[in-house]
Amino acid sequence: MQRDQLIGCCGIYCGACPFYRSEIPELARLLRDALKREKFDKIAVPFEWVGSYRDFKKWLIFLSRAKCNGCKAGGGNPFCTIRKCCSKKGIKSCAECEEFPCDKKMLRWLSERYRGWNVKNLERIRSIGYEKWLEEMENKVEEGFVTGDIIRGIGYGKGRELQDHKKSD
Repeated sequence: MQRDQLIGCCGIYCGACPFYRSEIPELARLLRDALKREKFDKIAVPFEWVGSYRDFKKWLIFLSRAKCNGCKAGGGNPFCTIRKCCSKKGIKSCAECEEFPCDKKMLRWLSERYRGWNVKNLERIRSIGYEKWLEEMENKVEEGFVTGDIIRGIGYGKGRELQDHKKSD
């Protein structure tokens, strides 16, 4: 894989994402298959106090399929307006755009979700360039950094407004 494919158009470093670099999808597949062999859906019925097995299975199926090769390799959100915008302009990321920072809904949502990390990354790319930024990101991941360190649990609720599903720090 080319390193450039780990540069998210929005400033996310795909190499820090669990769906790019981790064994979670394979472990989830192994657990899903083991539970299926044991017919665990029948065993779990009396243990509803633990939580809904049906909901757990949905998560397990999602996690077993959640492998991503990075933004530039076609991973991530297939409807990402930021990637489409960058592609249309012929640029790698928003860091190269004259309109950055813009008011695109997706960029605002990602900036909220990633606590501004993606915007800081774009500013850093403007300052030092892609190669040095990639080196910095690779070093951080080697030291243990993962996107879970900064990500917020937000999503769209009724009326598609942003909602924070995680207590503020």
